[in-house]
Amino acid sequence: MKPYHAKRRVVQVAVLILLCAIPILGVFRIDLASASFVFFGRPIWWDNYRFLSGMVLAILSAPLLTYVTIGSLWCGWACPQNLLTEWADALTFKWLGKRADVRVDGQGLVVAPAKNRWLNWFKLGATLLVASFFLGLVVLKLYYPAQDVWGFLRGTTPRQANFAIMLAFVVFFVFIDLAVVRYFLCDYACFYRMGQRLFQTRAALHIEYDGAREADCVKCHYCATVCPTRIEPNRIQQHDICIDCGECIDACDRLHLKEGTAGLLDFSTRSSAPEAARRRSGLRLTLLRSGAGFLFLGGCALMGWGAWTQKTVDFQKMEADQVRLQAISRHCQPRCAPLQAQCRGDHLAACYQAAACTCACALEQDPTNPQRDTWQQCVRLNQKHLQMLETASFPQVRP
Repeated sequence: MKPYHAKRRVVQVAVLILLCAIPILGVFRIDLASASFVFFGRPIWWDNYRFLSGMVLAILSAPLLTYVTIGSLWCGWACPQNLLTEWADALTFKWLGKRADVRVDGQGLVVAPAKNRWLNWFKLGATLLVASFFLGLVVLKLYYPAQDVWGFLRGTTPRQANFAIMLAFVVFFVFIDLAVVRYFLCDYACFYRMGQRLFQTRAALHIEYDGAREADCVKCHYCATVCPTRIEPNRIQQHDICIDCGECIDACDRLHLKEGTAGLLDFSTRSSAPEAARRRSGLRLTLLRSGAGFLFLGGCALMGWGAWTQKTVDFQKMEADQVRLQAISRHCQPRCAPLQAQCRGDHLAACYQAAACTCACALEQDPTNPQRDTWQQCVRLNQKHLQMLETASFPQVRP
């Protein structure tokens, strides 16, 4: 068993399953309609400034804390983008050739002549499309209640077209990402990666090449061959996108194991700077780590305080009220639609009649609704405006 490969794959798959399970099981959801985050069915409103302030602090400080401690370990061991990219690369190599390249930032379209068949392209595209569809449903579940998503799949939701359009957009972008974008997203569009380049330090966890044993390197480039990001691990530069996956360490160890020696690559937190420079940078690094850790813990504490002091709301009742209002709207829309169609600037009477019709219909459908006083006032006010308009249109002539 490879020392790092198998362990890394277990962690990657576990993180992907966890991230997909969070919206599917209803642990967390972003409710745009009510402007809230929903945790286990309990809403945290967006006007809860304690919670929002803590969340901003935690989101900004957590990446900084990882930059100066574990380096890019998140990218190589937990980021779903990297797992899905490696999976898409493996499928590409399987069906289009071991040196196939279809990436947008690659060497152009490279396909093995023996593999360049429509069936192989179809299998690759269909597999990526199915994965994109599943991930698209997960994204929908992150923003909509379970009953809405399942209703869409069964074809029973009244917003079938809206869901279909949103799902199509999400599936399209995920498919493009898996098919041709891949690591290009990490290099040029990932904010986490951009921040990592700004705060990169050799004192954080990184891959280190044992230059003292350079004579033992047989220049086989085996480490570069297995590298997912296709860099030279024995000559990592400041601008390289090493993700600390450890695949190069496994490859070098396997090669040198035949000779009974250790490989030339390993994880390290040592800096190659002179001792005096290491002491100075060590103090700054300690302060940076302490500050980032303090901000992260403070943000988590603020989030907990905000969630604890959040006013309790019957979220199920709120959703039931929304469903009831939607049912009233579906019933009253055909009844008042002709008047609404006539409503325009030169025909204000139709506008008042349409508004009164909508409120009166809602009152008839749900007379016990807490908004019944508002609806009654709406009917009276629009009828009054209509009478005033008719009186103004036909003034009485005094004798």
